[in-house]
This record gives sequence, C-alpha cells and structure tokens, in this order.
Amino acid sequence: MFAKEEEEETEREEQEEEKAGSTYDYDIDVASPPLAPKAGFSHKRRRTETKPNSVPKGPTSVHRSSATPAPGTRSIKRLRSGTSTSRAASESATRVFALWKQDGHYYSGTVHSMLPRRGNTKYLVKFDDGTEDEVELKNMRCCELYVGDNVIVSNGARGKVSDVRELESRGFFLVEVDDGEKTTTSEVEFADIRIANRVLQNQWKNRMLSPEAIVTVVKPKPLTDTATPSQRSLASLPGRFQRELAKTGFVVTLSPKNANPEQTKKSAMNAIKDYGGQLIDDWSSVFTMEGRHSQSNKRWTVTPDDFQFREGVALDRVFLLADDANQKPKFLIALALGIPCLSFEWLTKATKFSEDWQPFLLSAGYSDVLSARVSQLVDLDWGNCSEYLHDILSNKVAPKLFSDKKFLCIGTDFVPPHRSRKNASNIGRVTEAARTVPWIILCMGASKVEAVTDLKQVSSKELRTFDYAIVQDSADVHDLGTVTVATVTWIKECLISSRIVPTNWTQS
Repeated sequence: MFAKEEEEETEREEQEEEKAGSTYDYDIDVASPPLAPKAGFSHKRRRTETKPNSVPKGPTSVHRSSATPAPGTRSIKRLRSGTSTSRAASESATRVFALWKQDGHYYSGTVHSMLPRRGNTKYLVKFDDGTEDEVELKNMRCCELYVGDNVIVSNGARGKVSDVRELESRGFFLVEVDDGEKTTTSEVEFADIRIANRVLQNQWKNRMLSPEAIVTVVKPKPLTDTATPSQRSLASLPGRFQRELAKTGFVVTLSPKNANPEQTKKSAMNAIKDYGGQLIDDWSSVFTMEGRHSQSNKRWTVTPDDFQFREGVALDRVFLLADDANQKPKFLIALALGIPCLSFEWLTKATKFSEDWQPFLLSAGYSDVLSARVSQLVDLDWGNCSEYLHDILSNKVAPKLFSDKKFLCIGTDFVPPHRSRKNASNIGRVTEAARTVPWIILCMGASKVEAVTDLKQVSSKELRTFDYAIVQDSADVHDLGTVTVATVTWIKECLISSRIVPTNWTQS
C-alpha cells in the first residue's frame, strides 16, 4: 500500500512539473521572434509536392474560397528559446510582409522594434531568413494570405495561393503554378515566397497597417551587415519546371540593317519554342487597339480605356526581341510602354538558359538631340507578376512624357480604316507606321488622341482643347494659335531621349 501511495505521489509531482513547463514554454513562445535566423534549409522539413495536376490550362481540384484569409498567420512559425521578454504573454509580435529595397520584393518577417526618426518613424523588421532592415510603415503589409493571391516561389515560378486551411495547424499552404501545359500544386511556407511590388500595391490595400496595430518584440538592436533575402539559400520545390518561358510572349522585329532577316527570325522563333514561350504577331494580339470612328470615318479617337490587356490571353509577361534598336512601330510601342526590348542573344547565344534578361537590354536608340545612344527606361523587376500587363498604362517607370495632354494628329495616314474595311494587303509600310503614331502617343501618357483626315473636321472651338497638333511635315499646317505644332520625328525623338525636346528642333 505504501508503494502505491508513493507511486501516486510521484505521478502528481510529474503532472505538476509538466504543467509548469508548459506554462513556461508558452511565455517563451511569445517572447521569441516568430522565426529564428537560419542557415539555408538544412533544419527545415522537406516540402513534398502534392497531387501534381496535369489538367491543361485549367484549375486544380483544390477548393477555393476567394474571401478566406490565412488563419493564425502570426503564430505559425513561433519557435521556442530561452529569451526573456517584457511583453505580456497575450501580445504577439506583428507579422508582416515588408519591402526589401535591394530587389524590390516583399518578404515575410517580424516587426522587432520601433526606430523613432525625426518626422519619419521606421521599424526594424527581422525577415524569416535571418536578415533584417529598417522599413517604413507604408512599405509593410499584414502577413495574411488569401486564396488567389499572386506569389513568387523559391524557384522563381509565379503562382497563386490555392489553399490556406492548414496554415494554423501545420504552417503550410498550397501554391498552384500553371506553366501553360499543366498545373502543379505544392506545399510551401512563408519563407519560401516573395510578393512582387506591383501585386502588393494593387491587391493588398486591405492589408495595410496602422501604427497602433504594430506590436514589437523587444528594444532595437544594432543593425548588422546582411545579405539580400533574394540571395538566401531557398529550398527549391520538388521537380523542375521544364518550360522556362511558360506564359511568356515575344514580339519580334528586325532592324533595317539586318543582312539575314529570315535566318535571324527563324533562329529566334526556334529558341522561343524550345523554351516554351509564345510568338506574338503584333501588340494588338495582346492589347485592345481599336478606337472609335466618327464623321464618316474621317475622324478617329482613342483614350486609355481603348488600350487594355485582352481577356483570354494566357500570358504573364511579354518582351520584344530584336537584333538592334530601331524605329519600327513594334519597337517604339514597347519603349513607350516600358516593355523591355532585348537582344536575340538572350535566347540564341547562351549555352544554358538564364532568367536574367537584363544583360541583353538593347539601347532605346540614337538620340540626335543628345548626340548619344540612350538606355531604355524599364522596371528591372518587369514580368515578375501579371499585374504589369493587366495594368500596362500605369507603369510609372515608362516615360509618361505626355501625361494628361491631348493630341490631334492631322493627315489621312493617321486615320485607320474602319474594321469592316480593313485590308492589310493594301497598307504600305509608311501608312502602317503612321497609323501607329497615335498609339505611341497614348502609351506615352496622353489622356486623349484624335486623328483627322483634314483639319476641316475640327471646329475652332474644339481645336483650342488640344495641347499638340502632330503632322508628318511642319510645312503641312500653318500657325494654330495656342496649339503647339510638332512632327512625328519630334515624337520619336522625345521617346528615345526620355524627355521633351524643343519642337523647333530639327536633325540638321
């Protein structure tokens, strides 16, 4: 009997110790940064690919609920340690996606401390890979994921969050990647993804933070020299996506000086096909480019609403490929939109494909007014999300030199025929190029562009509403009062130079 009582007493003591230890662990959980610094992923559990779906260009069978946030996102990754804290046990440090300016992407992390600055408060954010940086509140978003969110996974593939139901229990969520042929679903965690800047600015407005919502961990610590999160040793998802240029479109153009145009174009087309890209005939295949006719088809009008990404186009990004800079319509429209114009060598010369297209950027062309070849003005993160295409005219990096200006193009060649009368075989190269001019002007930021066959189609009162009148030759029209008269050559010079040049400038 004595032995039985001793056994029961021992059991009670063990239960009390277990209870005390549990309480102690809970306190430590809150005090510790939700994610401990790590060296690579050697201590992480291996991610396994779940149910690869081979349904061409279709959704997976995973249930979606577009309004479902990721539950418990702030407590998923808390690790135990012996660090003490002055915070109450009920206060969890704020989990965020914060901007890492070195590569322009948002990464997950924890707000460690507030760093008061005169007129500009910043926060020390400790990212999930162990790096840290000072970040302004405007560059942070609540660390929550919704089904349908666009993300970039560790191997560079662009995908969508498809399921968040296991975030709270396991710390993982599902990401769906569609390469144009099949859809693959994989388990990932916060540290394995980054968010493109354009996606966050457009789609995460409901996840902004206020100063009152920020809970820090402990007092600030000195910053250390750290590497960029983009260079961290991320664990790749299982398998390799063979189609390197999946859902990537290419418009191809050649400079007039090319000695072997057919061979050059053929090599480029074969490379595009080999890497899984898509060849695009013209920009009108990607964007709506119609406009509205009036006055018996002698007058034509376009506004930004007429230039939109076409529904049903299965592309996430587009590039222009050329052998050299030129002043053909395809090249000039790409410059105006901020679409990178790249050398064929990106695809045809390399022995092994590289996602890094920046070394193959062509010049914007030769600027006569500057007497120099000028570099393109492009977003170096171009194409990391489909937002660049869906909101193409909002690309702030592109030279919007004609922002909020109204243009009138005067001349028969500027007015395209009505859709019912189009006959491509009868259109000469000069006429085709002229009809592209209004679109180039619109892509350079104009709020409205009209084209008329003759100045008689515009009343004196209407004429005064325009800022510029564009003609093929300045001798074609006389003084138009308050309206500035300029030529097509002036338009191209402004675009290539990325600045407004004097309208009286001439090549001579």
